[in-house]
Amino acid sequence: MKVLSLPEAKNIEIRDIAKPELIPGHAIIRIEKCGICGSDVTAYKGVNPTMKYPIKSLGHEGVGVVDEISENDQGILVGDRVALEPYIPCNRCYMCKQKRYNNCTDIRVCGVHKAGMMSEYFLQPVQQLYKIPDEMSFNHAVLVEPFTIGLHAVERAGILKGENVVIFGAGIIGLMAAFASLNYGATPILVDVVQERLNDANGMGILHAINSKEINIIDYLNEVTHQKLPEAMIDCTGASVILEQMHKYVCYGGRIALVGWPHHPVTINTVRLMQKEVNICPSRNSNQKFPEAIKLIQERKIPIDALITKNIRMNEVKSTIEDMIKNPARYLKVIVDI
Repeated sequence: MKVLSLPEAKNIEIRDIAKPELIPGHAIIRIEKCGICGSDVTAYKGVNPTMKYPIKSLGHEGVGVVDEISENDQGILVGDRVALEPYIPCNRCYMCKQKRYNNCTDIRVCGVHKAGMMSEYFLQPVQQLYKIPDEMSFNHAVLVEPFTIGLHAVERAGILKGENVVIFGAGIIGLMAAFASLNYGATPILVDVVQERLNDANGMGILHAINSKEINIIDYLNEVTHQKLPEAMIDCTGASVILEQMHKYVCYGGRIALVGWPHHPVTINTVRLMQKEVNICPSRNSNQKFPEAIKLIQERKIPIDALITKNIRMNEVKSTIEDMIKNPARYLKVIVDI
């Protein structure tokens, strides 16, 4: 079978390897499609701090059909259409016992710490499989995993109905956090420097989408919130210039969820954070959000089709990632047809 491997930075290869063998507690999935995530792009560039080369196969946004499966109590059968949760917990540590599987002390993320899903067949724990409705297309199902990231971030930020939340970064995860906020009854305020992405957000129903190069962020936030500032913030960039000033973007007693990975050490103003008694909650992966994401996508609660830029084949991944690096404003979600 064919897999898309990354032996080193900037060197994607299509390789032939043996089909996996079924083991207890697992299923073999015939992968139909897999999304390209920003972490795949940074892995290709060689700047992803979580990646270790060689990467046997890329990808963690896979969907497909059960080809073989061991006995299980989840009612999943051969032929079922499934979304694959890529965060594989140990099920033994303190966090797993608390059911915070995303924060497992020995977590193995597909396409990061272990083989990824850009593969014709993939061995996956049954625990990490979720049936998708027959009427849901595989293209739509690919967006389930990234939507869980937005849903988890909103949960970590404790966002409530009627609140305002400022979201930094209008890429796919920032958009997912914005749609999650809307579905929780909050008002998202999306901030970016790429006007094309902000225009896309406006077209998808995000009323407040501002370019921080052209508009003073604090003035705009005060205007929207009647001089109070937002109750919550979600950072999807990891940019030091934002994190150093994050105390300025939320009200006293505000909450901040950190999703983006900084590439360098960041200085924060602990004095102002203490004075405002701001809660800072790092948001790692997602936890038990797949059923909710599948339901909301099935109910068309987010504009899925507008989020999908295009479908490509495996032999187009390298050139597409290179173009994504050069022209990020042209891309939201790229889906690989396996």
